[in-house]
Amino acid sequence: MMRWLASGAVALLLTAACGGPANAPSAATTINFWYVSTGAQDAAKAFHTAHPDIDVKATKISSLPSSLTGANAPDVVELNRDWVAAVANTAALHEFSADEVQSVGGKSAFVPQAWPTGKITSIPWFIDTRVVYYRADILKELNIDPANAFSNWEAFDHTLDAIKTSKKLPALGIAGKNDSNPVAGFAPWIWEAGGSLVTDDGTRPTINQSAAVDGVDEYQRFGGRYVDADVLKQDTAAVESMFAAGKFAVTIGGPSLATKLKGSQFGAQQFPPGHTGHAVWVGGSDLAIVKNSSKESAAFEMVKWLTGTEGQSAVASKTGMYPALVAAGPAGPIKSQLAAGRSLPTLAAWPALEKSMRTDLGKIWDEVIVEGQPMAKDLLQTLLDKTAANMQTALNQS
Repeated sequence: MMRWLASGAVALLLTAACGGPANAPSAATTINFWYVSTGAQDAAKAFHTAHPDIDVKATKISSLPSSLTGANAPDVVELNRDWVAAVANTAALHEFSADEVQSVGGKSAFVPQAWPTGKITSIPWFIDTRVVYYRADILKELNIDPANAFSNWEAFDHTLDAIKTSKKLPALGIAGKNDSNPVAGFAPWIWEAGGSLVTDDGTRPTINQSAAVDGVDEYQRFGGRYVDADVLKQDTAAVESMFAAGKFAVTIGGPSLATKLKGSQFGAQQFPPGHTGHAVWVGGSDLAIVKNSSKESAAFEMVKWLTGTEGQSAVASKTGMYPALVAAGPAGPIKSQLAAGRSLPTLAAWPALEKSMRTDLGKIWDEVIVEGQPMAKDLLQTLLDKTAANMQTALNQS
């Protein structure tokens, strides 16, 4: 009997198709699953196929859930990794025991940066990180070796300049103010310039300190020099589609972009190291169990299966994310750069901090679009001073 649960008329059709009375009781346990990633519903279906005694009712969410309590609360919830600390701070999540962590493979089986700090209230599911995608045919025509073309910031600049000079194709395409995660876009440039977003103890913003400003400036200068204003206005999905359609030669994107690329003319390399070394952003999603769930045993079975080799391998390409389980991750530039991975700070106040940064980083791109050139550094410093002040207010209130 098919027990993947849908809503309304679809559910009735499924019940009728199975045969027997429509109101026949089911012996299966039903768990509610709230998910974020496109394709996660397919993961839930795959889990049900492997565990026919556990039904899954899946509901897509698009933002940080305001509450995980109530009659319709989930049993299992997918959380953007940046949300975990804020949600855990509400004491709404089940804390995984050492035995439970070991039963999913143990911490060493997963990418180290994928684990939350402190108490373990979620299990890593998928990784998100950004690499450089390029048109191999364009680089070949210009006699540029892909292995060296993006080896550091200077090489990246020289490569883009050579493409721009050739006039074969616009050099670079990135999402500006409508980046799906603008903080993740700027973060590696800040880190590789020797800067940070907040102090190590998470009590004070540092985004306006000189090294951080240098990193922000470096990224927006690449955007101002090499990206058409119309492209900077687009969101991440649109930029990915434009690159796949051959609208520009190079972009910076996550594993989801690889699912859109067809043909041998595309290639990928690690994110380029900066002035102080190599540091790449690592985000992604985790799976958590709601503490008040009455179905914790079935919920844990789902989390265990989805984070295991079979579950991750079955749905990685559909979610457009990279498996957090080391053994399930394919070789390539993503796997090779994870050793340089860094996660955004795991702070309860992070959603408020991110909101401040998202707003002001968007203003940088507004200026670049209007002026057709990078933002002056003194204006950039003034803007980031304001950002830091807003972040401090949020930290003081947390």
